[in-house]
Amino acid sequence: MSKLKSILESLFFIADKPLSIKQLEVLLPEFSKSQIRQGLTEMLEADQNSNRGFLLKEIADGYQFRTHPDNSSWVSAFTKAKPTRLSRAQLEALSIIAYRQPVTKPEVDDIRGVDSGGVIRVLVERGLAKILGKRDEPGHPLLYGTTTDFLSFFNLKNLSDLPPLQEYTELGEDSLKKLEQIFPETKTIEEALAEENILPVDEAEDSLSIQKPLIGA
Repeated sequence: MSKLKSILESLFFIADKPLSIKQLEVLLPEFSKSQIRQGLTEMLEADQNSNRGFLLKEIADGYQFRTHPDNSSWVSAFTKAKPTRLSRAQLEALSIIAYRQPVTKPEVDDIRGVDSGGVIRVLVERGLAKILGKRDEPGHPLLYGTTTDFLSFFNLKNLSDLPPLQEYTELGEDSLKKLEQIFPETKTIEEALAEENILPVDEAEDSLSIQKPLIGA
């Protein structure tokens, strides 16, 4: 088991994406699936209260090393990483897709009260949303859902990690506050720009800034 965990650490160290159990089985034919699962469980448990600079996390149905969240400011300063910004409209549409998938554009439009075609297209281009197919009804509208990149981006194991919302028919200020439970690192763009001593730009009042989790190297 000690050797297995050493091998797993090396694989996670060089991997640029989460590694699934199935991938690990292919890479480690000399170990059984139960042994691999045991090794991963022991590594996850050891990291729960660890102060190491990087931790093993279960992300998007896979496993990956991530830098310790307490060290994000220093890591960002070193990498010069810029927060990935999502406008309020994009965040609204993405949240609806996450909770209501598979969902069509007209359904997203109905909840938001405005046309969401351009917003959804940007989310698809960014890899946070994808086309799942077409609904079997007149017009055959496209069905949208989230991607594994969405899970990885927001540090989620799977969709069940999303906090439950009993009602999700309106995205007002109260609903946006609930979204902070999903995206705890969300800050207003004004705050993000103030940190960099930059004056607000277009759509500053309607934008949110989300810091993408950084991967340990």
